[in-house]
Amino acid sequence: MTSVAVISRDLREYYLLLHARDGEEAWEMLQSDVRIELVITDVQMPRLTGQQLLKLIRLSPETRISRLPVIVMTTAEDNAEKHLAFLNGANDFLNKPVDSLELQARVNVHHRFARIIRELEESKKALAEQATTDALTKIRNRRSFYTQAEQNLNACRRYGKDMSLLLLDIDHFKKVNDTFGHHAGDEVLVKVARLLVLMMRSVDTVARFGGEEFAVLLPETNRLGAAVLGERIRTAIEREQIRLDERHIPVTVSIGIVTLAAEDVESIDQLLNIADRRMYLAKNGGRNRICVSNDGRSHFA
Repeated sequence: MTSVAVISRDLREYYLLLHARDGEEAWEMLQSDVRIELVITDVQMPRLTGQQLLKLIRLSPETRISRLPVIVMTTAEDNAEKHLAFLNGANDFLNKPVDSLELQARVNVHHRFARIIRELEESKKALAEQATTDALTKIRNRRSFYTQAEQNLNACRRYGKDMSLLLLDIDHFKKVNDTFGHHAGDEVLVKVARLLVLMMRSVDTVARFGGEEFAVLLPETNRLGAAVLGERIRTAIEREQIRLDERHIPVTVSIGIVTLAAEDVESIDQLLNIADRRMYLAKNGGRNRICVSNDGRSHFA
């Protein structure tokens, strides 16, 4: 019985098996089929040898592929091929002719270990996202915003670029909660967050800064550009039709705007303090407006 027949007979009851006729077909399958969790390859294959396939797997830029467990089949006496396969990144070996019990044992061990590793990586990724993402709105949280802002600030200083920062606060948010309920308040926060994300460039950073407050970081954006965007955001949120149980929830925001080149500051905290002060000037000036200067102006003279 051939090695392929033995593998099919002994594993098909427990695994979904995919068979490639040669190395090139195997490589194509690996790139296109995300279900593949383990590879068994013979060293002797047409068009692309097992050793060449192994190298491609380990050098793949896709982690899903590069970390696949690979079991290499060789003859018992072929120590040179085994040694080369080991150097190329093989996880284990099967001697030909393939023994059924050995095959099942080795596949079970490596498949189970690969799944444990993948689950750990997924858990690690989920924990990282939780640490940097606001649970309700799914945008960045305050901590993540600070990290990104510091990186942008350093880049601006290094290359002489400008940068602007917007701080937004939803007007009369307590009234929304008191009138429509906290579920409605959550819906408003989610809708505002989505609207902000849709209006930003890929290089911009949007974060929920706490409560009903949002922050927007705009790399390579001057005062005029930030003011124009701030007014667009204010208008878009005012016009947004936010409804809950057939009831319209009116929403407006007050926005404080600060630009790095226009201020004598050394830190993100100083920029945020200026933006915060201007945001409250916008509120004191009647709400539903932007403020671009310390005298409460919503435009440039």
